[in-house]
Amino acid sequence: MIDGFLGNSSLPALERSMQFMAARQRLLVANLANAETPGYRPTDVDPRAFQGALKEALDEGRVDAQGGLAFEDSAPVAFSDSGVELKPEVLADNILFHDGNDRSLERAMQHLTENVNAFRAASQLLRHQFELINVAIRERP
Repeated sequence: MIDGFLGNSSLPALERSMQFMAARQRLLVANLANAETPGYRPTDVDPRAFQGALKEALDEGRVDAQGGLAFEDSAPVAFSDSGVELKPEVLADNILFHDGNDRSLERAMQHLTENVNAFRAASQLLRHQFELINVAIRERP
């Protein structure tokens, strides 16, 4: 009973979204940490690849054995039972500096801020879902 309730809600989509954003956050933080490293090339995964996989899974209603959403792997994103694996690409849209690095702190901070805000929104939605479940269990508001 409870598995059907949890599987049919937005919990699986929010869980996968937060897994993706957490994995992407590690990439973005590594880009900032290595901004001054000679020869370092920043990497990232386009969030639209994940969003497309999420949209397909939701539209088609694909469900895995545990009752969660069944995602199809794409070139930049692979899904497993334990989480999301990213296959980042080198960002090569900036001019190379003399040390072989093509850093753009403005772009890195923009991506980081967008990712943090998306994670924060997903976590608030997830918290709200759990509050609804608690209300249903207690049978009173």
